[in-house]
Amino acid sequence: MDSQQVLLKPSPSVAVVGMATIDYLYVVDSHPAEDSENPARRHAVVVGGPAGRGAIAAARLGNGGVTLYAMCGSGVHAQVLRQELSTEPMTVNLFERGQVSQHSAVIVTADRGTRSTIWLPQPGADAEFLAAVPSAFDAADAALLDCTDPVLGRAAVALCRDREVPIIMDTGGYKESSEEFLYGIDYLVAPQKFFAGRNPGQSLEQSMLRAFEDFRPRALVATQAARGGIYLDHTGWHRYRGFPVETKDSCGAGDTFHGAFAWCVAAGADTGNALDIASWAAAQKCAVFGNDGIPDSIQLKRFLAESA
Repeated sequence: MDSQQVLLKPSPSVAVVGMATIDYLYVVDSHPAEDSENPARRHAVVVGGPAGRGAIAAARLGNGGVTLYAMCGSGVHAQVLRQELSTEPMTVNLFERGQVSQHSAVIVTADRGTRSTIWLPQPGADAEFLAAVPSAFDAADAALLDCTDPVLGRAAVALCRDREVPIIMDTGGYKESSEEFLYGIDYLVAPQKFFAGRNPGQSLEQSMLRAFEDFRPRALVATQAARGGIYLDHTGWHRYRGFPVETKDSCGAGDTFHGAFAWCVAAGADTGNALDIASWAAAQKCAVFGNDGIPDSIQLKRFLAESA
């Protein structure tokens, strides 16, 4: 891929609005059994959440140009979250409220890199936060949103539509509460479990076709981890590449994928190239423990040159 042809706008602006957390990662030999004691082989503290890690992925690829808006609790976990975010090349807006801040304990197996997560939620969007969010989209070339807070989702989608900012929506697993604001999303990006949850018993292709007809996105994407994935747009069905790696830590692969894809859309890449880059970025993240594997602009240039 020729970077000058793929990434038409080299310094785009991406607004990321949603959930940011702090993740405490522990590598163990296998998933814990009941009443067991399990020594940690490795440990790390990293930013997580669809918005938090997604913003990091976009910011590293672009070496800046990303603005993050998220609610936040208080206390030591909030302090750690702020500190970790301050090291990334982006503008951070955290709105703190008086409750234990959102955080997660993530158990990662040493043999396969699979994970189990125990989490506390972030505060819900309030009037002050909703009043501040419109400024996030004023100069944005694209917006990355998630479905963790229906009130925020509805408001953010409406603001992006008013400003004609392309929306990349990270659906996560299927939530009936998100149905009302998914119509007309430009890029609806979902894991296979979203489609299985929305239309139990249907094949992936049947469920995707139904979602495409219901929501009418510019592109509907089903991610399939190391296999890549498939997407549907007005020209028909397409597949994008997977990049198999030796998985050390799969936690946050989807967040990385969405952040990289959002940045590529903001940079002017077409859907196919954007998905290939996002898939590559997610694979790099999985190959390294924690967030250290999330690639930067130098690695992206190297990847594009090697793919030309």
